[in-house]
Amino acid sequence: QNRADQIAELKALRQQYRRAAGQDDADAFEFLGPKVPEATVDNPTRMEISNRRNDLRVTVTLPSGYPSQTSPSFEVNALENGCAQTITPAHADAIQELLEEQATYMPGMPCVAMCLMILDDLDLTSLDLGQPGRCRSIFKVDVVNNSKQFTKSLKSAANGNPCVYFYRTIECQNNAKFSFAVDPWRAVYCLCDAPTKKEAVDFMKTIRTDNAMDMDMLGKPGKIQLTVIEEFEMKPKAKNVDGASGLVFEGCEYRTDTDLDELMNPFLATAAGV
Repeated sequence: QNRADQIAELKALRQQYRRAAGQDDADAFEFLGPKVPEATVDNPTRMEISNRRNDLRVTVTLPSGYPSQTSPSFEVNALENGCAQTITPAHADAIQELLEEQATYMPGMPCVAMCLMILDDLDLTSLDLGQPGRCRSIFKVDVVNNSKQFTKSLKSAANGNPCVYFYRTIECQNNAKFSFAVDPWRAVYCLCDAPTKKEAVDFMKTIRTDNAMDMDMLGKPGKIQLTVIEEFEMKPKAKNVDGASGLVFEGCEYRTDTDLDELMNPFLATAAGV
C-alpha cells in the first residue's frame, strides 16, 4: 500500500507543478529517482522542489515505510542563482525543522504537498535561527584535591556562561595522600559554553594558567592537569549545558560509566556540533 500511495502522490505533485510552470516565480519540480517500484531502503525515491520566491531548494526523500510507518525527510539548500536573499545554513536548518514538524501532524498520510505549502508564505525574518557562533569546551581533570577551591575557580573562569561539571567522589579518611584534601573528586568532566570562539579560547587559557585552580597535596594553591576532550562550534539551536535545575553553573555526581554517558552524550560534538 505504501508504494501505491507514493506513486499516487508523485503523480499529483507532477501535475500540480506542471500546471503552475508558466507562472512567474513558479516552483520547479524535478524527479530524482529511482522509480517507486525500484526503490530500496538504501536507495529510496527522491524529488527536488525549487522554491524561487524564497530562493531555496528542497530535496524530499520518501522512505520505504512512508506514509504508513514513517514521515518523509527534507533537505534544504539555497538556490545557486545569485539571489538577493541570503539562505544561510542556519536558515536551511530552521526551514528543515519546520517541514519535519509539519509532517508529524499528518501521521500515516501522504503529506509532501501539504508540508511544502508552508514555503509559499514563508518569512525568512521570522525564523528561529538559534544562536550561531557559540562554542563548547569539554575537558577532564583526573584528580581534584580541593573541590571547594576548584568549583570557585571554575565558576570565575566561566564568567557567567553556562558551565556544568560531573564528578566522582574519593573516600580518603585514612589516606595520607589526601591528608590536605577537602572533599576530593576524581574523573571530573567540565563543560562550558561560550557565545563566541574568542571567549571559549579565553576560558580555556584561564583554566590552564590559573595558579589557584586547586590545592596541591600540601594544601598550597596550584594549577590543574587537564585533558581536553572536545572543543567545537555548536549548532545554532543546540541546547546549552545548563544544569538539570536550570542553573547556569551546576555540578552532578555520577557513579558509573553508564551514568556519565547519559550525562555527557547529549552535549558532545556528535550531537551538538556543527
